[in-house]
Amino acid sequence: MDTNNFVLILILVASANGEDTHAPGWCMAYESCGVNEELPNANIRGSIPCYQNVEAPKVLTNSPHYTKLNSVCPDLIKGQEDNFRSCCNLDQLSTLERQLSASVLMFQRCPSCYNNFRNLYCHITCSPDQATFMNVSGTIQNEGEPFRSVTDETIYIAEHFAESIHQSCKDVVFPQTNGKAITLVCNGFSGDDCTPQRFLDYLGSTNNGIAPLNMDFHQIGNGTGPDIEPEAPEPMQPMAPISYLCNESPGAGIPECSCTDCEASCPAPPPLNPPPEPFKIGAANGVGVIMLIIFLSFVVFFTAFLLLRCACDGKKPMSVDFRMAELEKHMKANNTELDYENFGHELIDESEISCFQRWGKDVQDAIQRGFTWWGTFVARHPFHVLVPTIVIVVALCVGMKFIILTTDPIELWSSAGSRVRIEKDYYDSHFGAFFRTEQVIMTLKPEFVKNGSTYQSFTGVYYNFTDILEKQYMLELLDMQNAVRDMVVEYNDNDGITKNGTLNEICFKPLAPDNNNCTITSVINYWQNDPNELNKTANYTDKISEEQFDVDYRDHFLYCVQAPASIQDTTPLKQNCMGDFGGPVFPFVALGGQGENASYNEAPALIVTFVINNYAKGDVRTKLVKAWEQRFLQFMSEWKPEHFDFTYFSERSPEDELERSSQSDLVVFVISYLVIFVYITVALGTYTSIKRIPVDSKASLGVAGILVILASVLTSVGFFGYVGYATSLIVIEVVPFLVLAIGADNVFILTLEYQRCERKDGETREEQIGRVFGNVAPSMLLCSLTECTVFFLGALTDMPAVEQFALAAAVAILFDFLLQITAFLAVLALDAKRQEQNRLDCFCCFKVGEKEENTTSYLQTFFHKYYAPFLMNDLVRYIVMVVFAGISCWCVVLCTRITIGLDQDLSVPKDSYVLDYFDYMEKYLDVGVPVYFVTKGPYNFSDPQSGKYICGAAGCNTYSLTQQISYASSNPEYWKIETPAASWYDDYLDWLPPQGIQGRGSCCRYYNRRPDDFCPASDTTSRCTPCLEDANYTSDEFMDFLPWFLIDNPGVECNKGGHSAYGNAVNITDGNFTASGRDVVEASYFMAYHSVCIKSVDCTENLIKARELADNITNALKSGNEGNILGDEDEFSVFPYALYYVFYEQYLTMTEDTLFQLGICIIPTFFFNLILLGFDFYSGLVTLITILMIVVDTAGLCSLWGVDLNAVSLINLVAAIGLSVEFTSHVVRTFSLQTNATRKERVIASMATMGPAVFAGVALTNLPGIIVLNWATAQLIQIFFFRMCLVITLLGTAHGLIFLPVFLSYFGPPVNKAILFDKQKELRELSEAHGIANLAYKGDTLQYKAKMEKQAKEKAKQTEENQRKEKEYEIEHEYGTVL
Repeated sequence: MDTNNFVLILILVASANGEDTHAPGWCMAYESCGVNEELPNANIRGSIPCYQNVEAPKVLTNSPHYTKLNSVCPDLIKGQEDNFRSCCNLDQLSTLERQLSASVLMFQRCPSCYNNFRNLYCHITCSPDQATFMNVSGTIQNEGEPFRSVTDETIYIAEHFAESIHQSCKDVVFPQTNGKAITLVCNGFSGDDCTPQRFLDYLGSTNNGIAPLNMDFHQIGNGTGPDIEPEAPEPMQPMAPISYLCNESPGAGIPECSCTDCEASCPAPPPLNPPPEPFKIGAANGVGVIMLIIFLSFVVFFTAFLLLRCACDGKKPMSVDFRMAELEKHMKANNTELDYENFGHELIDESEISCFQRWGKDVQDAIQRGFTWWGTFVARHPFHVLVPTIVIVVALCVGMKFIILTTDPIELWSSAGSRVRIEKDYYDSHFGAFFRTEQVIMTLKPEFVKNGSTYQSFTGVYYNFTDILEKQYMLELLDMQNAVRDMVVEYNDNDGITKNGTLNEICFKPLAPDNNNCTITSVINYWQNDPNELNKTANYTDKISEEQFDVDYRDHFLYCVQAPASIQDTTPLKQNCMGDFGGPVFPFVALGGQGENASYNEAPALIVTFVINNYAKGDVRTKLVKAWEQRFLQFMSEWKPEHFDFTYFSERSPEDELERSSQSDLVVFVISYLVIFVYITVALGTYTSIKRIPVDSKASLGVAGILVILASVLTSVGFFGYVGYATSLIVIEVVPFLVLAIGADNVFILTLEYQRCERKDGETREEQIGRVFGNVAPSMLLCSLTECTVFFLGALTDMPAVEQFALAAAVAILFDFLLQITAFLAVLALDAKRQEQNRLDCFCCFKVGEKEENTTSYLQTFFHKYYAPFLMNDLVRYIVMVVFAGISCWCVVLCTRITIGLDQDLSVPKDSYVLDYFDYMEKYLDVGVPVYFVTKGPYNFSDPQSGKYICGAAGCNTYSLTQQISYASSNPEYWKIETPAASWYDDYLDWLPPQGIQGRGSCCRYYNRRPDDFCPASDTTSRCTPCLEDANYTSDEFMDFLPWFLIDNPGVECNKGGHSAYGNAVNITDGNFTASGRDVVEASYFMAYHSVCIKSVDCTENLIKARELADNITNALKSGNEGNILGDEDEFSVFPYALYYVFYEQYLTMTEDTLFQLGICIIPTFFFNLILLGFDFYSGLVTLITILMIVVDTAGLCSLWGVDLNAVSLINLVAAIGLSVEFTSHVVRTFSLQTNATRKERVIASMATMGPAVFAGVALTNLPGIIVLNWATAQLIQIFFFRMCLVITLLGTAHGLIFLPVFLSYFGPPVNKAILFDKQKELRELSEAHGIANLAYKGDTLQYKAKMEKQAKEKAKQTEENQRKEKEYEIEHEYGTVL
């Protein structure tokens, strides 16, 4: 018997016995038999097939049926065109086409995925071999239908086909949510949890809201997984249609899936720039090795230099002008005053003097004569100078009421012309200012934290839920959220009228005016902030296992965290996941802390964010925003939840906390200034005895000096008020300290020099003051002029805060110098007159006894007799040079390790609630802030070829904008991008084409009677027409329908509407760039999310990587299709924008800016010393080296103390240069004017004169006030002012009073021959006047030298003995008086 006939007989026998026939060419379900009335929305789901186990009818190739079949299921008839049979009729094909249209919006980005998806349903519905893989397992009898209707099917599917469907679809992106589309169709599973079986279970379940019947899929194959069966029951055979992997083309002319949607399609990623290798020599730090070599070389060469010089000095013959020496001895014996020392110098011939030395001497003489005249004039007419000065000061101080105080951090730390400010302004002008956010992060109190709970989902899978996701805690969160939302606050409008306002007036409403709910992202918004939705439950019975499940809020939660943009979940609850504001609540912004590999149901923290619009400063709504935020902070500070620990933050928090710390630290600053004032007042006096204290006290002079310093600061602020130049709190806090140190030094120098100087015979008090002033004023001029220039040059920076500080410091120092040579000098003259008349200080109407002889102060005695000689010991000098050189080399190494940035937690006090918030951020946030990749300039989006360099779907360029961001998100460790970009362009291309039968399922439609009006997909009653006839579009059509996309609200009928996600993402302008004059996209953005950054180093790295990525995108767009860019190609770019970029751009060039800033500030110190010290190159070089060492040592040592490099520390380093001038220039100038025979003697003479002034006037003036700052609450004050100022002062003191004298003793400038010649000339004139012009020469050189030294020692010993006896007498006399 023929085999085929035998099979046929068996089939007929089986049919006769009532059994289904499962053979090739047979159907199990054919034609339509109504709808599944057992399901909700049955009519929307479509018809269900009739239960007919019949032979598959043949389809004629010239019939409409065949045409439709070829359109809907082309792969099904491929290769069988002439003799094809089908198990679906035309009506079933129409239903299938409509049902597939929903998947088009999901998966059409990836042709392989969509084809596999389509083939699955085409084979189930229309395959002529349907009976071989399908069993009908459930039917109903619909009224009026001739056959029973199929409600349940069992499908046997080949494992490899199921795997192909899953593999091709699992990575397809849903641009609107930046997530995977498969999470929307996998019962809430994602990642590895979304297995092929779970994917098929969703597709075959009526719970998905689309399927009209249930399909129970069984995978048949050789796999070992729990879902794989080895073989189908006889006589069934698994379905195995044509399938494609995602990196395979499903047909000619059809591209494979893009890299964004298919990892296997990804080419080699763009090459990454490797991080710079640290500079090393061998395995050691390269800079450290170099500095060690330099230090050791210095020690060797310096030691060799000393030994060589010692050997040469031993052989050098003594050459002394004994006539001059004898004359000096005679003059001293006769108490003739000499202002110089000349022992051991040869006579200078005028021809030996260089031009530079003569010019320098002339310059100094001219300056000295001028200041002498001015000092004498002021001393003679103090009130004529004092009164006009006070009037001018008061007039300038009045300008303080016009001062512009900059408090906006953006204005302080970012230049208006910087790249980031330009980009921010561009973003704000095209898309509106970035939103303000108010955030609360909550965790359970420890006593309520248990071990969580285990919950069995209706899918049968067990999940661990943390305690915080229990319903009672989420309801407590809702109570807080509602209380905040409903707050009513008072504020004053622009007319001063008090009004009430609420959050609803200022919040961000993405779907307004259709939906006026505020954007509040929180986990409770998965239930639209409705307790009734949260409390909903359902019962579910598994069709296969018949197991029953209680379904509650946790099933909905599991689904929504995987598919937050779903309008309806696929659980039996059928609830909406979108927030009540109409947009998705991304789980990574509502939940946190679950760990890298854990699920959101294991999150220990809940996050609530209120999004508020940002208005212009002059907008009255800004006042409401500020008032509401203030009330929000007050509410959160008073909220006492029963179960939560929490932190909170408002957009205004940093500014409020900074202001609070400034106010609380005001007392600290006042105490600091008072300590300094008291010190200056007490230290200025030189006291001869206890009874003379009321007269010798300089309290009034000290107060005058302080008032002069304060007046200089206030007049500078007032000056800037008049000219309309803004200032800041940093200026007000730092400049007084700086001017105080500089001004106090000059006050001490002038006062101590007057006290030290004896009046000459026949010289009046006014002339003495003029002479003293002429001696010290050039030094004051040198320092003040240098410091002014330093700070004026420092204002060349691009950082507004540094510029404001530098200008304020420069002007304040200038005013301070002018007031010191006028007002203070006048007060000094009056005080000298008071003291000379023995009148009491501060009570000048009263007198005391006779004036006592002036004595040298203890500090002067200490420096002259003990400190300077000790410092000039050869061993001490050697140790000092080696130690300071070693410290500087070490600090150079430390400078290379300085961390750049300013951590945001340092901007608030230690007791601030904001610090707790920052800790919670670091611990619980999963992603950072949004980052927007902005296309700047008109781009030809409407051209499909140009669009390929933008999109991320199949057929797009490998390195398109969307693709490159996708690449970056796959490597967040390098690129600092956590998510792919939300692409309006891709969603628009999905939204635009017609969908469904005759376009009935289209998103883009217009009303038949009003073709200019958009017909949303939610309007199911009006007659509307699709925008396009097919998937192709013209440039004009692209631009015409784009505005409709941007106002279309997403819904069940069309989930691609762009209103909520992209309403502000596209800026359309008129078409001046196109020949047709059509509108063009001037600017648009594509949003992704940065990695979390708390430390400034991480935030700066985010900016660096985002710009690197944006530059790559820009290059790709420019090198792409000709005609991509409609405007000037040079003006077009893609740039990244995030809210905090404006604060961190400065750190990209901080090292270069610091070197430039310090360089232009240090250079003037050399040139002014060079010029004002008589073109003395040595003096300029010594000053430059010492200041460089102070600055380098300051930077290095501060890095050890946790001080990072930023604009604040740069301000202090610039200030360090100014203070270093005070520590060095006075000493160097005094040294350069000395004419002693050796450098050691010149150093001793210089230290006796300037040492006390520098020590008492700069070091001791600063230190008490600085130490008080340690008790400030503001961390910025503690770290950047207490620590840095303390280090600057200590290092300045050490270098100015220890290193510099030793350095001068080795390498100081030689004696100025012009000065020495004039003094020798004066000495000759004195010798003739005393009649000793012909002193005889006696003895040889060594004998004479020994004789002179012996006489000098005997005289010194006798002088000390006389002073001891006088002091004993004074003590006995005072003791007797007391008794």
